[in-house]
Amino acid sequence: MKVLGCSIFRKEIEHLRGKDLAVAWLPAGLHVSDERLGAALGQALAGEEEVACFYGACHPDMNLLLADHGGRRLQARNCVEAFLDPVEMARLGERVFVMTPGWLREWRNIFIEGLGWDEIDGRINFGGYDKIVVLDFGLEPIDELAVLEFYDYTQTPVETFPASLDNFRMRVEEVLGEE
Repeated sequence: MKVLGCSIFRKEIEHLRGKDLAVAWLPAGLHVSDERLGAALGQALAGEEEVACFYGACHPDMNLLLADHGGRRLQARNCVEAFLDPVEMARLGERVFVMTPGWLREWRNIFIEGLGWDEIDGRINFGGYDKIVVLDFGLEPIDELAVLEFYDYTQTPVETFPASLDNFRMRVEEVLGEE
């Protein structure tokens, strides 16, 4: 079985499964372009018969692409939903943008490089949120300079939120067929 995934999940999956799990990591931020993500997935899936995929519904044809290869993916619309159950999401509130530590590491690649947003675009697109929350799984210190830089980019308050990997662990086990 081939295992592939978005590098957004790398640290958390390596924590849960160890670094011995061979994963073909695709670059974070591919989801901003259906064309680029589709091409990367197509290349990664070429010739494979069974695939465990650590992606949400990040591409409109994700399930079809995987079905052709006997693949299964995280049962979540996006990476935040993979980590947080609905009760945890509700606790955060409605006008909150939620980020994982991976998103905090990769925000420039996602928003500036991938979407082409400058600071004005960042402020416009995040202006509707009361705050931005970075999930803290306790695996690594949250980089306070990165938090400050993201705040400077968005002008929206950024907070950390202690979170568990329990929901994600369950979803990883489902994808790997270990339920």
